[in-house]
Amino acid sequence: MLQKLGIETLTSLAMGEEARERIGSTGGMIKELLWIFFREGLTQQQNTVKVEAGEALAMLALESKNCYRILKEMNAVERLVEALTDPVLRINSAWILRNLCKYVGNEYLMCLRGVTAGICMVVNAIMTVKMKLLEVSLGLATQVFMFMDAGQYAKQLEQLGIKKEEFAERLVQILEEYNHPSTKVPRIRRFTIEITIWMMNCDEKYIRLFTGLGMEEELECVSETTSEIECFNIFSGSLGLRRHGTTIGSLVDIALELMGTS
Repeated sequence: MLQKLGIETLTSLAMGEEARERIGSTGGMIKELLWIFFREGLTQQQNTVKVEAGEALAMLALESKNCYRILKEMNAVERLVEALTDPVLRINSAWILRNLCKYVGNEYLMCLRGVTAGICMVVNAIMTVKMKLLEVSLGLATQVFMFMDAGQYAKQLEQLGIKKEEFAERLVQILEEYNHPSTKVPRIRRFTIEITIWMMNCDEKYIRLFTGLGMEEELECVSETTSEIECFNIFSGSLGLRRHGTTIGSLVDIALELMGTS
């Protein structure tokens, strides 16, 4: 219990930019958190400590120097990808990987190419799950797709037995289902739109496909219903603490412009 409370305190402190760097630079801190996160054979109660360690690591990975510190430990990327299949670890593993890809910086970005090994698990999750696991799977996909070109993406869908039309339709369905901002999954619409933009930039065939599936209407719905909570990347409870660099309204405009409807 004391260990869990201690890690919770670290996570809370790591919401501050300066504190994230100080915690990450403390000798052995990240290594210890990774050890807790990956260790096996724990009871259900002890698994809550692993979850807390994962949340702390995801928060620390919002700092580029901490990303490097994580990457140099214990085959971190490979083990995090493997953890995407673990019901206890998969949500936090996906957040850690997503933040590593997003914030590591160009110097060490190539160290993360191994995340593509998890694309099958990520796409399957997008097609089948809901709420928090869906949100983080979409978020991780926005980063993993950056390591892939149109041909590699199409090949992965083919291997999964998923038609490109089915995946595109799933994105439209997500925006239709989550047609208002949610405090439980405040980034789900943002990530969905980011993937949509990537797909249309990757292959113009998706522009016609999304148009036929009604994506324009769903994007306009997002534009009309967006709220302040969708502008944030870090939350304390339902309180937003750190803003995204691009507003969701701007993402909608980019997507509509690609579709030729702005």
